[in-house]
Amino acid sequence: MRVLGPVLGLFMAWILGDWFGWREGGFLALGAVMGGVAAHLHRRVSQLQGQLAQVQQQLVTLVGGTAPAATAAARPATSPSAAGMSPAARAAPPAALAEATVRQFAAVLAPPDAQPTPVVSLNDEDRAAPLSELPETPPAAAPLKTTAHTPPPASARPADLEPDERSLAVTSSLGASVLAWFRGGNTIVRVGVLVLLVGVGLLLRYAAEHAVIPLPWRLAGSALGGLGLTALGLRLTPQRRGYGLSLQGAGVGIAYMSLFAAFRLYGLMPAGLSFGLMALLCAAITALALKQDALPLAALGFGGAFLAPVLVSTGQGSHVALLSYYLLLNVSIAVIARRKPWTLLHLEGFAFTLGIASAWGFSAYRPELFASTEPFLIAHFLLYLYIGVQYTLHMIERSPPRQDLALVDGSLVFGTPIAAFGLQAALLRQQPLALAFSAAVLSGLYLVLGRALLRRAGSRVLLLVESTLALGLAFLALVTPLALDARWTSAAWALQGAGVLWIALRQQRRWAAAMGLLLQALACLAYWSHQAGLPGAPGGWLFLNSAWLGLGLLVLALMFSSHTLQRQPRDSAMAQAFAEPVMSWMLLAGALLQLWAGGMAELGQWDQARYREALLAAGWSALLAVAGEGLRRRLRWPALGLAAQGLAGLGLLLGIGALLLALTRIVGSAETLLLRQGGLDIALLGLLATGWLLRRQDLDAQAPPPASRQLLLTLGSWHLLLHAGALPYALAVAYIGRHEAWTPAALMLLPTLIALALMSPRLAPRWPVRHHRDWLRQTVLRPWLAVLAGWSLLANGVGNGRMDPLPSLPLLNPLDLAHGLALLYALRLGRGEPEGRLGSAWLRGGVALAFFWLNSLLVRTLHQWAGTPLWLDGALGSSLVQTGLSLLWTLSALATMGWATRRAPARLARGAWMVGAGLLGVVVLKLFLLDLAMLNSLMRIASFLVVGLLMLVIGYVAPLPPAAGGVDAKAGA
Repeated sequence: MRVLGPVLGLFMAWILGDWFGWREGGFLALGAVMGGVAAHLHRRVSQLQGQLAQVQQQLVTLVGGTAPAATAAARPATSPSAAGMSPAARAAPPAALAEATVRQFAAVLAPPDAQPTPVVSLNDEDRAAPLSELPETPPAAAPLKTTAHTPPPASARPADLEPDERSLAVTSSLGASVLAWFRGGNTIVRVGVLVLLVGVGLLLRYAAEHAVIPLPWRLAGSALGGLGLTALGLRLTPQRRGYGLSLQGAGVGIAYMSLFAAFRLYGLMPAGLSFGLMALLCAAITALALKQDALPLAALGFGGAFLAPVLVSTGQGSHVALLSYYLLLNVSIAVIARRKPWTLLHLEGFAFTLGIASAWGFSAYRPELFASTEPFLIAHFLLYLYIGVQYTLHMIERSPPRQDLALVDGSLVFGTPIAAFGLQAALLRQQPLALAFSAAVLSGLYLVLGRALLRRAGSRVLLLVESTLALGLAFLALVTPLALDARWTSAAWALQGAGVLWIALRQQRRWAAAMGLLLQALACLAYWSHQAGLPGAPGGWLFLNSAWLGLGLLVLALMFSSHTLQRQPRDSAMAQAFAEPVMSWMLLAGALLQLWAGGMAELGQWDQARYREALLAAGWSALLAVAGEGLRRRLRWPALGLAAQGLAGLGLLLGIGALLLALTRIVGSAETLLLRQGGLDIALLGLLATGWLLRRQDLDAQAPPPASRQLLLTLGSWHLLLHAGALPYALAVAYIGRHEAWTPAALMLLPTLIALALMSPRLAPRWPVRHHRDWLRQTVLRPWLAVLAGWSLLANGVGNGRMDPLPSLPLLNPLDLAHGLALLYALRLGRGEPEGRLGSAWLRGGVALAFFWLNSLLVRTLHQWAGTPLWLDGALGSSLVQTGLSLLWTLSALATMGWATRRAPARLARGAWMVGAGLLGVVVLKLFLLDLAMLNSLMRIASFLVVGLLMLVIGYVAPLPPAAGGVDAKAGA
């Protein structure tokens, strides 16, 4: 009130002077003096009323609580003197207590320069002891028996704020401040104050537009209303603190609106006088708020001040005046921030300033206004940077070491530079180099600030120092992409979100962590929306342009957030609130997916004709897998190891898919893919990356679980076998020709040799056989035998067996020799089985394939020597082929039955003989059902004669063997 009185007196004098035409400076000075005198008298009357209340309270205490009802109703709940007495003093004898109390009253009521007045004891018996010899604390005595009295009614006691509303736990937290705002004091009054401020602003603007009441009366009425509310609030604060503070805030807000309306709406006050009065009003509300420790007063008062331009402005006027007015308000908030960590007030000023400035800039800013706008942006940025630092310094100096108090205001620490940089980018949207320079300046400022804070306060401000250093490094990283392109928004949001999440996890703030995650999601959406709208290539070098560097910062922020969240203890509240494994994996997957997609977009703009898109994707996946595994071991991040396995597996699948499409001639051809489109290069890259990753993880105890590695090993092994077969096949097709003996043999030669090498005893103690022997046998070696069976069916069904330029020779051509290699592989695989052999199903399948190979060998030989057709060309319709098949089947039956009789193990002999006999039966049926009708006379006669003679031989040399365990039958008749 000491400053508010002269301000309001000066304002009222100016209004009256303008009304009556007395505009001399003396009249204004007289008004200011009269306002100051009135304020002094009001303050003195308030002091005397307070002293009188203290005297009444002390008298009530002396009498023992039997005060008149009127006095009890008017007294405060507790007096300072009574509250300051020790328990021993309150238990002292009445006489000593009364004399000590009277001495305190004398000190309170006496003027400052008065001499001490002797105090006479109330009891003549105590006159022997002078007052100066009385002890400061009278000796303890038995408790006095006083008559019980009824405490004053609740309505008569001063309604103080809720205790939590002024505690650090409330004022330093935005959410707690808002809750306390509606729970503490009188909620209806506070909401009513906000409604009243809006109504007054609308009334002033309406009066300006319609001119119903003369100007002096309008302004005088609003000013007097504000003065009356402020005075009433000051009077009611001792009894009803919450109500009084709300009225004070409303009054000051109305005074702000009156001054601003007089200056902006009516143009009746010069700029110098207006801002002088506003400065005095800011000083008044700052002093009142600090003296009364009243956050609601400051929030309401400054809220009205910030709302004044919104409510009473007509959209016309100078932006310099508007920004200067807001700068004045923010300076006052900074002064309060030096003494109080009022987060609600800080964010109120920040939000109003940012919102109004952004709205003006969006609607009215022009490049020629840069010189008059930039200084205000810098000044406001420095003010809120100062406020954020002061918050932390205040908390470390005054707060106890409690976990529920945030030592860093993340909203201001991270929001201020990002908001300021966003506005700076809007001012410099046509000057990317200037924006890059701004980022460099911000980087230097934050790095220097972090070092200065560390030197001043040491480890107590370590969290704030880490935040400033992180911002400094982030802006430093933005310099290069901003110098190349203006796409900074998504990267800045992502970095801010990562910083907010990091601070929130350190301080266990759920809503702040959610805000950090939301910012990063918006950053991803903004980046890809911008990329989708680009007409073509971003320009610049490959992986050295603004689009790629911006994506790199975005991915870096997501990976940092994932790693930070993953390091939270699983049983912590934050980890459970955000489902830590799921959220961490989602962030990591989002980062890697965007990195993969961004890399593919870059490679898609690469001007080259060698590599197919699928091969580029496979190679890019392999490179990302190597990078992920390198970071996994350095950061001790198992999830990144699994992600690296997934990327490596994706690259292998893409390579296998492209190869299979080429082998089947669906897309291109194998020779084109491997020899002309870089398929061999990408295959080698994928194999080397996968092998390095698997070996590194197999030898690391902190690697991901072995199950995922085994899956990747299987995929890598098949990738190796397929490409090892496709490369010789492509060479054979390119330089020899398809469907000849060389081509199908080349397809299985190299992979079968590799599979045999995996079963070699020399590789048993080496990686990967040593770590995954059984897994390789189950998922690679056994299935490869099935692949060989399919290859045999295909090669024998369509191959012609030619070995140009060499002459065709049965059993000595590449196709038949390859079957020998397949047989060797099957035998070697069977020896390695637990029982020393493959199962019966494998054995029966092998015999059937061998029989088909013999028939195909006959058909190919007849085709080469006699010109008979192959299988697909109608071999079964040839008389020569049918006769040859009958003879071959009979010889096969002879060999089988002879082996069964003479050399087969007892457990197999009888079964093998039955197979041979069955084959003979098929030959006989064939002779009578097919050959007798199809063959000409000479071929038919030859078939019957030769088969009959062979059956006689079989009957002699291969009689039916005995059953297993029986007595050997005698050869005879």
